[in-house]
Order: sequence, then structure tokens, then C-alpha cells
Amino acid sequence: MLCLISGKGACPVLASLIEVIVIIALIGLALRSTLRIVSQGSVGVIERLGRFHHEAMPGLVVKLPLVDNLRFVSTKSVTVTLSPEPVITADNVSPVIDAYFLYQVVDAKSYLYEIQNPELAIKNIVSSTLRSEVGQRKLAEVMTHREQINAALRNELDEITGPWGIRIVQASIRQVDLTDEMQKAMEAQKKADANKLAAIEQAQGLKEASILQAEGARQAAIAQAQGEQQATVLRADAAKQARILQAEAESIAIRKLAEAQADATQVVNRAILVLGEDDSHAWHQEKMNVVLRLKSLETLSAVGQSPSTKLVLPGEVTGLAGLLGALSTQNSQEQE
Repeated sequence: MLCLISGKGACPVLASLIEVIVIIALIGLALRSTLRIVSQGSVGVIERLGRFHHEAMPGLVVKLPLVDNLRFVSTKSVTVTLSPEPVITADNVSPVIDAYFLYQVVDAKSYLYEIQNPELAIKNIVSSTLRSEVGQRKLAEVMTHREQINAALRNELDEITGPWGIRIVQASIRQVDLTDEMQKAMEAQKKADANKLAAIEQAQGLKEASILQAEGARQAAIAQAQGEQQATVLRADAAKQARILQAEAESIAIRKLAEAQADATQVVNRAILVLGEDDSHAWHQEKMNVVLRLKSLETLSAVGQSPSTKLVLPGEVTGLAGLLGALSTQNSQEQE
């Protein structure tokens, strides 16, 4: 009808235009199914006849129409938040823990073909690991040692998700919530701990004060004992020096007395020797005998004066009588 309205010459032109449009559309469809673009932050996985063929990096990708299939896998970090859930601690407390994790695909092939739903699997692993780690700790440790729990989460997830082509960037406890009753119980526990700590510190202070006081008394006693010891030593040294000086003085006195007695003895002996001489200064036998007998009597008298000495009389009493007679005769002769 268009040909009739516009004339016979317009029909071939219109047919040719339609053919060109159809050809361009077919070419566009062919190019679209052959040429694809992989965006930055993604990896293309080409499957040929339903089987893995190769990975395509970001950029222009050529695939065979009706033979190859292109699947896109994001390599960006993905954040997954877990629903808050109660977890029982070692001291039988049930805080509500809110956790999250970040993961990144590092192997697109393993990510597509090793596991069906990786996010759900990771959520289950995080939940079970949290229950295990938190169940081994008391509530105070959970509140103050989150880094240890986070490190345990990352280690457990890295070990399991490695074969899946997934790297765990971060796994952390975001928040630990307590019910009103648990908060009141914790406040009461904190107050009790503070009172206990204050009592311990007070007792420690009293103990240290007692130790210092006892140490001071001990040092004072030691100092007093040392002073008394030094005083005793000084007194003993003084007494020793006094006795030494006294002994030296007595020794000097005895030596002087002995010297005087020796001098007196020498004078007496010289006098006696003079008595034994006659007028011509010659030794007279009878006078010498008299002198010797007088010396014997003098010695006997000196011995008898000692209180601890027994007096032994000589056996020759006649000698003494003769001595007396000789003295009497000598005196008579001198008078004449």
C-alpha cells in the first residue's frame, strides 16, 4: 500500500532501507554477544559449553556467540553484618553480641565453583566461632579482650574460606549489649570490687606501716646494741690499759726495790768482808768463820719471816753455840 501511495519507484528504496536496518541490528546483536566489557573491580569468568574456560581481566573481552558464557565476579571488599544474637559466657551471662565481617574474592574460579552460598557459610562460621570463643571467657574478659576474640575469628575464617577463593579482610565484634538486669548486676559487682580493692589497699597500707615500724624498732635495737657493745669494748680497753699501766708501775717499783736491795746487799757484803780482815788487812780464818756463821743466821732469819715457809733448824746446833762463844770471845778481846 505504501508503494501505491508513494509510487512505484519508492518500493525498492524502502525495501533496501529495511534490509540495511535489519543487517545493522543483526551485526549489533552479534557484536554485543561477542564483545563484552569487564568493569574495574570485577573479574570475568568465561564458561565454554558450560565448563570453566578462563578468567578475563577488566577491559574488553571477546567471547564466542552461543558458545561462551560470561559471568562477573566482584573483587571489591564486601561488608556483611550479622544479626545480634545472645551468647553465653563462661560465667553464665548472656550478652547480645553484634558482629560483622569483610571479605574479598581473590580467586573467582574457586568462589564460583567451590561453594554455593559463601556469605551464608561465613555467617554460620562467625556465629559458631563467636559462641566458642565467648563461651571460654567471662563477661569482663569479653568486654576488655575483644581483640583476642577478633583475631581468633579472623584466623578461623581465613583457614576455612581460603579454599573458597575468599580472603577475610576483617572480622570484629561491633557491640556487646547487656540487659538492664545485667547492667545493674555489673554495677553492683563493680562496687563490690571497688570496696574489696579499697579494703585490700588499706590492709596493705597497714601491713607496710607495721613492717616499717618493726624495721625501725629493729634498727633502733641494733643501734643500741652496737652502742652498748662499743661502750663495753671501750670500758674493757680502758680497764686493760689501766691494768697494763699498773703492772708496769709495779714492775718498775719491784725493779727499783730489787736494785736498792742489791745495792744494800753489796754494801753489807763489803762491810762483812772488812770484818773478816785483821789489822794488816789479811784474811783471818777465825773471823771468816764467824762472818760465814753470821750470814747463815741472817739467811735463816729471812727464811723464817716468810708466812708460807717452814723453818728447818740446822742439825749442827753446836755450831751455833760455837758461833756464840766465838762472838763473846771476840767482844772480850776488843774491849781489852
